[in-house]
Formats: sequence, C-alpha cells, structure tokens
Amino acid sequence: MKVSVLIGSRNRPHVLRRCLDSIMRQTYDDMEVIVLDDASDDIHAYSAVVRAYSGVRLIRSEFPCGVAKGRNRLVAKALGDVLCFIDDDAYFETSTAISWLVDVFARDTRVGIVACKIVDHQGGVTDALVPIPRFARWKNPRLIEEPRYVAYYLGGCHVILREVFERCGRYCDALVFGEEELDLSYRAISVGYRIYYEPRVVVHHEPEPSVLAPNSGHHGRDAELYYHIRNRFYLAFRYLPVIYIPSYLFLWTGKYALDAVKLGRVAPVVKGIMDGIKTLKGLKREVLPPHAVDYMRRNFGRLWY
Repeated sequence: MKVSVLIGSRNRPHVLRRCLDSIMRQTYDDMEVIVLDDASDDIHAYSAVVRAYSGVRLIRSEFPCGVAKGRNRLVAKALGDVLCFIDDDAYFETSTAISWLVDVFARDTRVGIVACKIVDHQGGVTDALVPIPRFARWKNPRLIEEPRYVAYYLGGCHVILREVFERCGRYCDALVFGEEELDLSYRAISVGYRIYYEPRVVVHHEPEPSVLAPNSGHHGRDAELYYHIRNRFYLAFRYLPVIYIPSYLFLWTGKYALDAVKLGRVAPVVKGIMDGIKTLKGLKREVLPPHAVDYMRRNFGRLWY
C-alpha cells in the first residue's frame, strides 16, 4: 500500500526539519511526503527547508486553513491509499513506525484508523497521550502498552485509510481546531470501521506555541479554549444520544472554564459557549447508532463526558 505522510505547518520551519528527518529514516519504501505551508509569513522559509529533502512536495495556502481544512487540502493532493498525518512539532521514535502502521491494516481489514502512542514533552514534564482514559490507565497501567481497539484517536500522529474519507467524508472544516478527530471517529465507527491503538509506534511531541489566527477574535491559547468549547456543543448535539448530552456539556464546559480561570482568560470561554449554542441552529442530528454506542462502551469511548 502506498503511504502519504502529510504535514501541515505555519510559521514553524525551525521544527519541521526534525519531523522530516524522522520520516526520511523510515524503512517503508512506497511512501510520499507532502508539506502544507499554511499561509506562513515568510514564503521562502519552507522552500528552503523542503529543498534539503529529496522527493518532499511543498504546497502553500495563501490564507490560514486551520487544522481541519489544512488536512483536507493535503488529502486532496495525496496519492496514497494510507494517509499518515503528523504534526510539524512531532517526530517518530523508530525507523519502522510506518511499516508497523501499515501492518495493522494488513492484519485486520475492519480497521480504518490507527492511533499511535504520543509522548508529550512540555514544561519539563513528559506525559503519554493515548486514546485510553486516565482513570482506566490508573487502574491498569499496562493498558498503555497493549495494542487494542479504541473509540477515538489523537491528532498529533494518526493514520487513516483513504476509503474512510471516501465513505465518511473528510475532516469538518467548520471545526477549524479541536475535536475534529472525535468528529471523524464518530462517523467512522457509525459505518462499521474500527480504530486500533498501536503502542509500538511512539511519536514524540514537543509542542510549540499555538499559531492559530481564528475568526473568533482570539489568538494562541485563547483560540484553543474558544474552539474546544464551541466544538463540544457541535459534537454533543450532532452525534450523542440525548441521555448523554447534559453531562457531556456540563463536564467539558466546566473543565475548560476551570482552565480559563487559572489562566485569567474567561472571555474566550464565554464566547465559545455563546457561539456553540448558535451552531445548533439548523444542525442536522446524526445520532450514533446502537452498534456504535456499544462499540464505544466496550473500547473506552467517552459518552457521558
């Protein structure tokens, strides 16, 4: 299977080299690499970086796309049957990562999406970001090292079969940032695909400051808070059975509100709630079918929160 490795980046050419270095070390042969320069201020910086790597393609957007729309632009340019998305500030630990990811699809034709084990390095603290709730990991620490079906995946690095996009549609542009992976997870599970967690594939993530420049009027961390809250309203009312909606919104809104208070940034939370409610007008409900709800219950899916 041909693999397309897709990277979106904005104003961060200095970290892109590390990401590309880890990709160039991969032992998998049938692979292409595409970088999206998402309207960076210096139009020449990315060309200079990409020229150092044989076969890497560079495309540019003249206007900021955001995460979801940027990924969709990359998908439109990709030729692969398997689409591997990795953040520009992340990198593979081993040279066999792509091979291991492709192996999952070869072994199990029910799998449409593969999640990786992401090791986050931030503020001197290292944390594992995996699609298994912290409480479950606290009860059984070995879960983090066990390959298994899961109910969602994390955006820092993940792999999706092209056929998933063809059946379920692409990332939701309207979400811009945050929860776009949950949105696609719901759609994929609803039509029968499974999501698989492959802990052998370790991806290190050293987060850079946010480069979001949204229409919300907020920037950086404010923008992240705004979109996280607004998008939770969208997800809850579009997909969740009614019984789960009150607790889901109460807990997630409370979580982000607490984050905002700690940071002294309440305004983006208030606007996120207001705009989240506005998005419900005319929103078409596509409630998770019973088999999808059952799958989520059995595989650490979040329904109540």
